[in-house]
Amino acid sequence: KQAITTGGVTYREQPWHKECFVCTGCKKQLSGQRFTSRDEFAYCLSCFCSLYSKKCAGCTNPISGLGGTKYISFEERQWHNDCFNCKKCSLSLVGRGFLTERDDILCPECGKDI
Repeated sequence: KQAITTGGVTYREQPWHKECFVCTGCKKQLSGQRFTSRDEFAYCLSCFCSLYSKKCAGCTNPISGLGGTKYISFEERQWHNDCFNCKKCSLSLVGRGFLTERDDILCPECGKDI
């Protein structure tokens, strides 16, 4: 609520001191950084991904979708493109047919006996 004399930032048509415009989660300064928002609150990308992104069924890391990152979605699960591999032989299943066995995904060759 103090006057801004230098180094101000405008977000959603509101003025902020550079030092006051921080991530809702970790309180890191957002000025000059990539950030996003949800429900009117600003977040650094790391906090946003940890709190709101879906998790990869392969590696359990968040799937941000930032920078054009592609991912696979099947039923209630998602995978990074690089993680969408046969559980037995590790063959990439991107753009291929696959079978499921409980939580595992298998290529047709490895899954032929299920």
